[in-house]
Amino acid sequence: MWDAPWLMWTTGQSHEVNRREISNPDMVVEVLRALRHQVGIGAEVIHAEWAKPATVVPSAVLPNDVTAAQLAPLHQMHHGPLGSNARLHSHLLDAFEDRPWLAVEGDSVWVEAVHSMFPQAQHRPLVHALIHDAVQWHREAPWDGWSFRVDIRESGAVMAATAGESLQWVHHLEGGATAEDALYAMVNASHRGGMEPQQCRVRWSGEEALTQGWSRFMEVSSAEGGSEERLSSAWAVLFQTMESCG
Repeated sequence: MWDAPWLMWTTGQSHEVNRREISNPDMVVEVLRALRHQVGIGAEVIHAEWAKPATVVPSAVLPNDVTAAQLAPLHQMHHGPLGSNARLHSHLLDAFEDRPWLAVEGDSVWVEAVHSMFPQAQHRPLVHALIHDAVQWHREAPWDGWSFRVDIRESGAVMAATAGESLQWVHHLEGGATAEDALYAMVNASHRGGMEPQQCRVRWSGEEALTQGWSRFMEVSSAEGGSEERLSSAWAVLFQTMESCG
């Protein structure tokens, strides 16, 4: 996972997340080359970027053969023009009955570096993984209102909400966002969807300090489980979420 200038990765069944700062973008390829020697050239590889802007577009407003270029104007209406090194990824969310499309920004330098070392690598946006997590949560513990799945850290937040198995909302926050910023975003989204915050629940991962005050408005639970089950790294749950979204 790329969170410039940080590269994070985990291998095999280990819960240990490795983290390395790469100040020179040209060195990303060299670090990935070293990882390829470690895991093997044919290893299954999943990659993502941290807290990138995303847009959900209903299939009904799109042609039959959808491309990222067709999603770009709709994405830019919400997030502004793409940067010079940015590219737009498109993903069909075919697990949902209405089959919406997800447009997610990415860094061209990162994507090209990954595919130069691991041509078989699968791009799995974090917001897609959180959407999948929210749906699985509903299947395990059904809920009549909205279910938010949020990963929040000092470097930003990735957020999604579902109602049952219907996608309602995706959002991201830039670094420096507070617990109040995230709460405001969730409450505002639920109100726009005709839902009171008390009818909502949220499952979070990341940094607990950035969830303070949420429980005054909605039911709050941690994706990391109890203290005995808590994994060694605050990032490990997010990597597991990515892996489960196959």
